[in-house]
Amino acid sequence: MTNTDLVLVDTLVWSAFFSKPASAEKRQVDLLLDEDRVGLIGPILAEVLRGFRRTEEADWVASRLRLAHYVEPNWEDRRTAAALGSQLAAKGHDIPLTDLVIAALAIRIQAFVYTLDPHFDSIPELKRYP
Repeated sequence: MTNTDLVLVDTLVWSAFFSKPASAEKRQVDLLLDEDRVGLIGPILAEVLRGFRRTEEADWVASRLRLAHYVEPNWEDRRTAAALGSQLAAKGHDIPLTDLVIAALAIRIQAFVYTLDPHFDSIPELKRYP
């Protein structure tokens, strides 16, 4: 698999995956998992696991998330995220730092981002998973 096949799945999509078994997001992530195309970064892992109150649930979810390809942002991704955030803020778009890091990493490795978050709409060079 190449990075261009990888799909970074965002927190809101994971939330639907785990809480709405009949959702379109669940079906799409299942398909991506079957195709071995799911990417995951640390901040998304932390956001997803933070949503579970019981340790047993969080542990089970963490075991499922291990099926994804774990990728970590590097120094340049974080610098790119900061620059992108400044550029977008100058245009009136206040994007959370986590989303900027996801975008910078995805752009560098040419991966898709599967998200329901409208913050990503203001980043035109980002490849969105349909």
